[in-house]
Amino acid sequence: MFHTSNTFVPFNYALREANAVFIGVPFASTSTSKPAIYGPVMVREALKLTEDYVGGKRIFEKIKLCDAGDVEIVPGSYELTAKRIRETIADMKAENTKAFPIFVGGEHLITLPIVETLKPKTIIHLDAHADLRREYLGNEYMHQTWGYHASKLAKIVQIGVVSWSEEEKKVAKEKGIVSLTADEFLKKTPVVKGPVHLTIDVDILEGAATGLPEGRMSMETLDKILDKIKCDSMDICEIADDTLPSATGFKAAHIIMRMLGKV
Repeated sequence: MFHTSNTFVPFNYALREANAVFIGVPFASTSTSKPAIYGPVMVREALKLTEDYVGGKRIFEKIKLCDAGDVEIVPGSYELTAKRIRETIADMKAENTKAFPIFVGGEHLITLPIVETLKPKTIIHLDAHADLRREYLGNEYMHQTWGYHASKLAKIVQIGVVSWSEEEKKVAKEKGIVSLTADEFLKKTPVVKGPVHLTIDVDILEGAATGLPEGRMSMETLDKILDKIKCDSMDICEIADDTLPSATGFKAAHIIMRMLGKV
């Protein structure tokens, strides 16, 4: 028997057979979180050591998962990287229309080409920051601006934002963006139209290693929120540890396992 492994799953299924697909996107050229390029590595290594026992079931006995590797990004070029992300997703969908996609960044700008291609009706956005600027430092495509562009494509429901500019408040009002605290969401979870894409910046969590660590949410609260969310695709971004083992990588792994429990 050949005792080796190149991924975190006990058996890496072919894309056409998979119920879920893991894709890394190690792009961080517009972010202060330069170590976020290591996000997919940090999360894979954490997933290797994370129990797959969720909700009374073994995840990898329940679903077939394909670790499809990482998108070959173009450092310094969002435009070329975005093109590769779109093409990768299009090819993935052509091979398997039903698999649940999980994207791991990388900076939060990677969410824009993802939603441009998947075309969700609703984006649920968990983040300490609104990311609704029209431009930043003269550039319209930055990790602070993805939400503004995405708001033209889908309804956005934001949860847990604690930092925003006056411009972002105006954009939120203009675009009809729903902004809720954790308590507001848990007390009265809004009804949303599907398909739903879930995007999470780990800086929403207290103590997470990110470029801008302003989050105040506990993992316990985040778990309660995730229990109320049903989505068709997801991404998780801004894991900015640069050493292993990664505490933030383990937080991301926990989130991924929790959502895989719903697939």
